[in-house]
Amino acid sequence: MKAGITVIGAVAILMVVVFASGCTSNEKVLYQYNLSSGQSPNYVGAQNITVPNGTSTVKVQCENLTRLNSNLNTSYVNIYLLNTVPVTVTLTGNNTNIVATYNKSVVEEKTINLANETNPVSQTFTFDNTQTKGILIVNVNAKGFIQILTS
Repeated sequence: MKAGITVIGAVAILMVVVFASGCTSNEKVLYQYNLSSGQSPNYVGAQNITVPNGTSTVKVQCENLTRLNSNLNTSYVNIYLLNTVPVTVTLTGNNTNIVATYNKSVVEEKTINLANETNPVSQTFTFDNTQTKGILIVNVNAKGFIQILTS
């Protein structure tokens, strides 16, 4: 009887250690994006990410997002989940309407407005949409770090 309780206790402790260490997570880092590389004059950046087939969950972790140039009144990050694989986007001049190409393909969208933020913003979004084939991230006058995880 005591041996059975000891074995159950040891198994319970082992399970707690495994769960706490994250060994049961099947998340994979798909992409990391440093937003501080936006292009002048409006500090616009765009990044396309292809989501692998069979992905069931996409997690977007945004860390320490702030305005890149405090003299500009606008600052935001838009995250678009697409039901199509995105193509390379070329930024020209003041073209911030990059997403127009994908309007019919957007399945989910998140916007982080940084124009009035005085402290860095960190947010995590989890998307459970099996239609997702790509992600488009558009940043205007924003700096920080975004990591895309899939499972």
